[in-house]
Amino acid sequence: MIEFGILLLILTTAVTAVREIPYITAHYGENGQEVYKMKLPFPSIKINEPDQYICYTRYLEELDEVYVLSTLIEINHDFVHHADLGFCEEPEDFASHQPWECSKTRKYCKGGAVGVYFFVDYYRPENGLMRFPKDVSLKVGFSTIMRHITFEMHTKAAVTDAHYPLINATLTFIKTPTKYNYQSHLLLTDGFIPANKEKGYFAEVACRWSKPDVVAFAVQVHTHHYGYMADVYRVRNGTWTLMVSQLTQGKAKVLVPVPGGAIDVRQGDVLAAKCLFITKDNKPVRFGQSDGQEMCNVDIQLGYEFKHEDRFKRSSACMTQQPEFSFCDHEATSGICGDNRKVNM
Repeated sequence: MIEFGILLLILTTAVTAVREIPYITAHYGENGQEVYKMKLPFPSIKINEPDQYICYTRYLEELDEVYVLSTLIEINHDFVHHADLGFCEEPEDFASHQPWECSKTRKYCKGGAVGVYFFVDYYRPENGLMRFPKDVSLKVGFSTIMRHITFEMHTKAAVTDAHYPLINATLTFIKTPTKYNYQSHLLLTDGFIPANKEKGYFAEVACRWSKPDVVAFAVQVHTHHYGYMADVYRVRNGTWTLMVSQLTQGKAKVLVPVPGGAIDVRQGDVLAAKCLFITKDNKPVRFGQSDGQEMCNVDIQLGYEFKHEDRFKRSSACMTQQPEFSFCDHEATSGICGDNRKVNM
C-alpha cells in the first residue's frame, strides 16, 4: 500500500510538472486521453531589409518523447510573407539557436528531418492549422530522432522595432504512439519547358516505390506562373488510382486530402505526376526555385509504421529531367504517353 502511494505521488508529480510549464497546457480528449498544447514563439528580432529569409532552430528540451497530432502557425501578416515549420535531428554547425539570415542556404539539418507545414499570408487553410488524420502523428522530443524544431520565414517588410512575435507555432500532442508516424515523399522536375508551348506541355514524373509499405493521406502540389494544373497517381499492375487533380494557376502550395481517404502504397507501386504548363515564350523556361523559373513540385504526405523509422529519417524524393522524360519511358506508365518525344528541340 505504501509502495502504491509512492508510485501515485510520482505520477501525479510528473503530470503536474508538465502542467506548470507556462507554455504547456493539458486537457482530456474525446477518448479520455490527456492531450497537451505547447506554444513556441519565434524570438523577437529586428530586420533591416525586406525580402529576407530568416531561420531559427530550437532544441525541444521540455519534451522527452511525444506524438504531435496537429500544428498551428500564426504569422504577423504585416511583416511575414510565408513561413515553414519542420523538425530535425541536429542543426548544421552554422545554424545557431538564435535567428540567422538563411537566404543563401536553407539546408540546415543534419541526420533526420521532416517538413510539416508551409503557410503563406494569402493562402490560409483553416487559419494555419495542419492536422494529421486519425492514426497518424509525428514523434518528436529530445530522446527521439526529431529533437529540434525549425522555423523559416520569408519577410515582406523591414522590422525596425522588435515586434513580438512574428511567428507563433502551437503543437498539440499526446504521449502514446498512434498507428503511423509522419513523413513525406517528393516528386520533382528538373531541366526546362521547351519554348512556344502555347498549346500546352506536360512535365511528367514516375518512380517506383521501394521503401516499406505506407499510407498516403494528402498531397501538396505547386507550380509557378505557367503552371495550370497537376495530377498525381498511384499506379499498380496497370491500374491508375487518382490521388489528386488540382488547378494550380495563381495559387500557392495547395494541400489536398486524398479523395475517399488514405490509400496504401506498396513496394513495387509507381508514384506518378504530371503538370500542365502553357507558355508563349520564345525561349525555354527552366525549372528551379526562383520566381522567374517554373516548378512541378508534388509533396505526398505519408504514414509509416514506427518499426520502419530508420528507413524514413528524411523525406525521400524522385526527380526527372525535362523534356527528356515522359510516361513513355517507364514501363509502368507507358500505356499513357505524353508528347514529350515529339518536342522540336
